[in-house]
Amino acid sequence: MVKDHVERVRAAMLPLCEPLHDVFSWAEQLRRERLPELDGDASYRWHATHTVRAFAHLRLSQIGSELGDWSLSGNHAQNGELWLTDGNYRARLLHGLNEHDVPPPGSNRARQAFYRNPPLAGLLPLFGEPNDKLLVLWRIDVATAAPCFRVVRPIGDWTWGAHQATDLDFVLPETIDELAGLRFDPTDEDLGLELPLDDEEEGEDGAGGVAG
Repeated sequence: MVKDHVERVRAAMLPLCEPLHDVFSWAEQLRRERLPELDGDASYRWHATHTVRAFAHLRLSQIGSELGDWSLSGNHAQNGELWLTDGNYRARLLHGLNEHDVPPPGSNRARQAFYRNPPLAGLLPLFGEPNDKLLVLWRIDVATAAPCFRVVRPIGDWTWGAHQATDLDFVLPETIDELAGLRFDPTDEDLGLELPLDDEEEGEDGAGGVAG
């Protein structure tokens, strides 16, 4: 049953691969052109992050038809939050500090509730529509200005430096074909899922992820 649910998540994310990469590439390029002063000084990194997120929200609102069943949701005026939904899944886009850590929920009760998906291993066979809540962690590679995305399914609370309670964690590829071709293999630790692109690329950095 775990594999069935994982395949549902993969299928749901297919329409977002190319739009998210295109939109955040455009947003970062625009930010660098208009606010180059924010580069190189960590004191202003937060401003650059908010600016990219605002441009991304604007662009996503303009290309809604290219997102398949997905559309913007939530209240962007509230600290620039960026949410997407397809009616079955809710995805919260958060800025990731690095490629390893998943931001914990903190003390906010609404955010804690969002993190508490039922573990995939305990779910009953699929009846009706799923209602998973996903985190899509984005960050910009400083050297290349290319965006990177990581899809995480949280199943509980944790604090910085503690064990991350997730049971699905993978890098979102740039294209639909790449995501469709990923192989999901259960691992022995925490029901994580390895997502190598193919036999030749197994082990390459960025090819996939496992649960934290």
